[in-house]
Amino acid sequence: MENSQSADQLAFERMLFFSDAVFAIAITLLVIEIKVPVLPHGATDRELGFALVGLIPRFVGFIISFFLVGQTWVEHHRIGRQLQRYERGLLWSNLWMLFFVAAMPFATALLSEYPWSRVTVTVYALIFTGLGLAKASLWRGALRHRLVDVNSVEAQSISRRVWATPLTAATVGVLGGFGVPFAMLGFTLIPVVARTLDRSRRS
Repeated sequence: MENSQSADQLAFERMLFFSDAVFAIAITLLVIEIKVPVLPHGATDRELGFALVGLIPRFVGFIISFFLVGQTWVEHHRIGRQLQRYERGLLWSNLWMLFFVAAMPFATALLSEYPWSRVTVTVYALIFTGLGLAKASLWRGALRHRLVDVNSVEAQSISRRVWATPLTAATVGVLGGFGVPFAMLGFTLIPVVARTLDRSRRS
């Protein structure tokens, strides 16, 4: 029995370590799309300044994605702390979530290259909606298999807040698809939506 528990604990720790590695690689790859401007020899500071200004869309894409992926990592960390035991189904649910995390550098590159395209906003929002739904599915699976203390204050808070990301991302995707200006900024409302869901359900 003790050996089985030790094996489960090792498997659980490997899952978390692998997840952290994927998050770390994905969040590092986000910055690769920002290339240092290549100017001819003897270029002036004015020319360099204009070249840097041209990189603003890429910086915006990097900043948005960095904090969105970072926020997802924080939430994944919170979920991991609530898990009290290991179950094999966790591996596939967790892997499905990491699939969308790994796709974020591509979505960010697309956003940086075509920041005003409706298709870009829609694709970005779809990937992040998938990420949010996968994370929610991971949590719901943990609840269904009784891997967490469902009566704890933290677990109840996660259950309320976990839907903020997919709901907000899907809304941004719809607005972006209809060409609403600055729809991408809707992602900054995820913490607000999370707090709203938390307070409303708690009431």
